[in-house]
Amino acid sequence: MLRRTFLSALPLAAQSTRLVVAPAAPFPGSPILFKVPSGPTTATWLDRPLTFSPDGIALAAVGLEVKPGPLKLTLANGETHTIPIARHQYRTGVITVPPQFVSPPAKVLQRIKEEAAVKKQVFATRSARRWKGPFAAPADTPQTSPFGTRRTYNGKTRSIHQGLDFRAAIGTPIAATHSGKVLIARDMYYEGGFVVLDHGEGLFSLYMHLSKFEVKEGDSVEQRQPLALSGGSGRVTGPHLHFGLQWQGLYMDPATLLSLRFPS
Repeated sequence: MLRRTFLSALPLAAQSTRLVVAPAAPFPGSPILFKVPSGPTTATWLDRPLTFSPDGIALAAVGLEVKPGPLKLTLANGETHTIPIARHQYRTGVITVPPQFVSPPAKVLQRIKEEAAVKKQVFATRSARRWKGPFAAPADTPQTSPFGTRRTYNGKTRSIHQGLDFRAAIGTPIAATHSGKVLIARDMYYEGGFVVLDHGEGLFSLYMHLSKFEVKEGDSVEQRQPLALSGGSGRVTGPHLHFGLQWQGLYMDPATLLSLRFPS
């Protein structure tokens, strides 16, 4: 179930800039939307640069490893605003996958290494913002496994689910959550059929386990434009779509972002 989120103004008696934050109670792993009266301007959040659009909106993430408590947002004018981070409980789960996805055979280790280098280079990209307004779900199907689940694969390998799964039989149309540029559209060992969109300012959306591509690397796409068909490729237990969102190296909960109300 989607978490309902609303914009709330923080009391800032000591500052001159009125700051609005959504969700009202950001938590480790959540997206965080900032709104100031006017822009453009810049800020620093979690030691990362943040850029406001001319209408005063900026989007960032709260890292999964961030501990609940106060965090600081520092505006370019020197103002510092305290943002309280709430506690949040994530699920745990046990997954069984083919053994080669837990202990890859030697013959694929070089491939995995090369693909990791490609992803590292792509996620270091910084470009101008391409999105404006709310984000759209990539599939018109029910959500299944949520973001942040602590998973154990085959009884030994532990990881965190850094995306949101959608139920998607093979061949289900998958669409862009927002406008962006296709930086990856290829098959990878763990991700299977994999698409990555660059939305600008270090924000990327990820679509995994695809069976057919409708776009190619270098294409520009609009929100809700078809990207691919879903599949069951890569490290999966069955056909579905894994949808992820990353901001400057920090993954965020897609369900929360999809439910955010963006100010006009």
